[in-house]
Amino acid sequence: MKKTLILFLLMSVITGFAAAESMDYKDPGNLKALLESDRSDYLFLDVRTDAEYAAGHIPSSINIPYDTLPKALPEGTEKDQLIILYCRSGNRSGVGTRALVRAGYTNVQDFGGISRWRGPLEK
Repeated sequence: MKKTLILFLLMSVITGFAAAESMDYKDPGNLKALLESDRSDYLFLDVRTDAEYAAGHIPSSINIPYDTLPKALPEGTEKDQLIILYCRSGNRSGVGTRALVRAGYTNVQDFGGISRWRGPLEK
């Protein structure tokens, strides 16, 4: 019984660490902290058009239009890799998020519209 309890507790701790990616990056403050961190194990996608991206985008984002997902993801993108999407209003990022989830990606978050970002934009 003791061994079972210890095993259960150990598995709870391990799965708790594995599920640590439950951070809500829809929150602008959490997203800002992620972008300023040393982490590089995520994709941050601007799913607007090339012209919209060129007019101003959130730093560290890469432009992959929503209607090219999931085919246009960088080669080697893992199904459990953190992928965060945004667009102008939240509509296209929602469509892109659903496309990635349908394709089997399990760690996808929709930041929504760029207007939620409180920091500077890059051009």
